[in-house]
Parts: sequence; structure tokens; C-alpha cells
Amino acid sequence: MTDSKPLILISNDDGIQSRGIRALAQIASEYGDVIVVAPDKGYSGQSHSITVGAQLRVRNYDMKLSGVKSYMVSGSPVDCIKLGYHALVGRKPTLVLSGINHGNNISSSVHYSGTMGAVREGALLGVKGMGFSFDDNDDTADLSHALPIVSKLIDWLLHTDIQSNIFYSVNIPANCKPQGIRAVRMAEGHWREDYHMAEDPWNGKHYWLVGTFINDNPSDTETDEYWLKQGYATICPVKLDVTATEIYQQLKKETF
Repeated sequence: MTDSKPLILISNDDGIQSRGIRALAQIASEYGDVIVVAPDKGYSGQSHSITVGAQLRVRNYDMKLSGVKSYMVSGSPVDCIKLGYHALVGRKPTLVLSGINHGNNISSSVHYSGTMGAVREGALLGVKGMGFSFDDNDDTADLSHALPIVSKLIDWLLHTDIQSNIFYSVNIPANCKPQGIRAVRMAEGHWREDYHMAEDPWNGKHYWLVGTFINDNPSDTETDEYWLKQGYATICPVKLDVTATEIYQQLKKETF
């Protein structure tokens, strides 16, 4: 690898053996040197979790892609980006990419997503980042229509100056050729969640989390969920600073 090419650091939350991350690494290799540092198993829903007080194990992994160096790590997506950045890549990455996730990350899912946790960590390290999610949870789903969108947005990200505290969430529709790309806001929504209880052979109880996403404002035509349902890929800018600035201005006037 040479300093003359962009260095692209890639992770995901589906694990290094997923088809999505292999597709992303292959596309990214057309734009620069690629290093994949990804979990050795699935870490969906782990958000920005990190490993503290325990070791991380790292092993080489052969993705059988020319020009792509890859490692599998016994940790979360954020662990992978932190470890890759500080110990494995050798120089500051140009981009941090994550995905292609099997399943969308719209609305509040951005907060829960390990896919987006990886690029959030990249932004915290001062590296431009983008997370890609595909609107089909089946890990054998056909990704072919998603690949031109991924390629176009990697090229755009490489050549675009953005604020250092911004990263991007991209969602791509399944089972169709996307009609285009729409800039969107996160939908205002929540998960209606339930825990299904079962008993093991020793009469011990255990629970499985299940849920359904509810769009609290389905008539809003500016959101990720709306345009994804219309067959468009969506790109949503996300910021690190989550301060409620309007309340902050009010609080400054308070006398506590």
C-alpha cells in the first residue's frame, strides 16, 4: 500500500464473513487502498459499544480480493474502527465506511445500529464516513442493484469537503433498481417492542426482543422511510453534537 492512494478503512456489524462487507470492500478497492477490520461475528444493535477491561483478539482474514487487507476482531464495530485506526492501518484513513448492512437503518435505528456506530467513531477520529444499509434482512439477498449507488456515493464522499462532525447514513431499497438518490431527514419514529418469553429444559426463563417500527409522522415527505418506500436510495447527514441548542440558550438564562 502507498501513501499516494486514499486509504479506506471498512467495518460492519454483520461480521466479516457477510456478503455485504465483501461487496463494499470490492467497490472501495476501485478508489484506493482498502483495509477491512470487522467483527468475527454479528454485532447488530450494538450502537457505540466498546470493549473495556478485556482483550481483543485479532486474526488475519483472507477475503480473496486483490488489494484488500483484512482482519477479524473479537469485538464490536467501534472496537474494530478504534483498533484499526490506532494499531493496524499505519496512517490516517481518508474514509471510514461501514456495511453493506443486511437490513435498513432508518429513523431511530441510527442510534442503535452497529453499522452506524462504526462511522460515528470515524467522525470522532476526524475521518469522513458513510454507513450503507440495504432494505432486506436476508443475508443472501441480491445486492446487485445497490452497488452502483455505493460506488457513486464513495466517489462523491472522496471529493466532497464536509464538516468534521458530520457522517452519513445511506439506505438502499431492495428488489428493485433504485430510482435515484434523495437527501433526507431521519423519520420521527419509534419501535413498538415486545419480549417473547420461553423456558429452557431446566424451567429457566429467557426472553427474545422483537419489535415493529412505527413512523410517528407518515405523511412527512422529507424522511428516509418515505423515500425508501418510494424506491429511492436515501442519504441522511448525521451530526456528532447532539446538544439541544435551543434549550441550551434558555438554560444559560436560568438562575439555579
